[in-house]
Amino acid sequence: MRFGGAAFGLAAALAIGLAGGAQATTLADLSGGQSLTVGGLTFSDFTITVTGSALDPNLADYKVLTLSDGFRIVGGFAAVDGEQGDMLVSYDVSVAAGSPAVNDIGLGFNGAAAGAHSAASVSEDLSANGSPIASALVSQTAGGLSQKVDTVTFAPETSFTVDKDILVKAGSPGLGTISFIDQHFSLVPEPGTLVLLGGGLVGLFSFGRRRSR
Repeated sequence: MRFGGAAFGLAAALAIGLAGGAQATTLADLSGGQSLTVGGLTFSDFTITVTGSALDPNLADYKVLTLSDGFRIVGGFAAVDGEQGDMLVSYDVSVAAGSPAVNDIGLGFNGAAAGAHSAASVSEDLSANGSPIASALVSQTAGGLSQKVDTVTFAPETSFTVDKDILVKAGSPGLGTISFIDQHFSLVPEPGTLVLLGGGLVGLFSFGRRRSR
């Protein structure tokens, strides 16, 4: 029994449906030196490595769609009948001057697995100046299709590195697929900005009280 046609058909259909009508860059563009800007965040210095027989090595086949608070990777992440594939994605995140810092990430995906020893997972580690600051993981083992999000909060950062590991593996017989991977970021004002904002609100309140007398 082989899952090949069904697995790749499912992954391709989902990818086409999600990417249709949206203007997108690709992982090849980012690996080639292009950066991605969303709001006050810039994602740059991408390094991407693909290993294993299951994954398409052509990075131009993986779309990168911008979201309101991050980006989505859409592509053919699919392993069937004893195959395994792994993609390592590393990139830097920087906050524009005057923009709020990042204090929260959300890692999400739509993963499916069927058959013993089959799985799909995405894990990532965040570090700043060589020190770890957070980790996130979403995974699906044999048992169907699911959408999952792992949200992690940490001390506000204006510059850090993300090391992401995308893995699909299949038992024999079996399949493991991922149709999309989402990366979300939440921004908060730095403490100094909050102090200034609080002072401004106090000033407005006092001015209002004087006018009302």
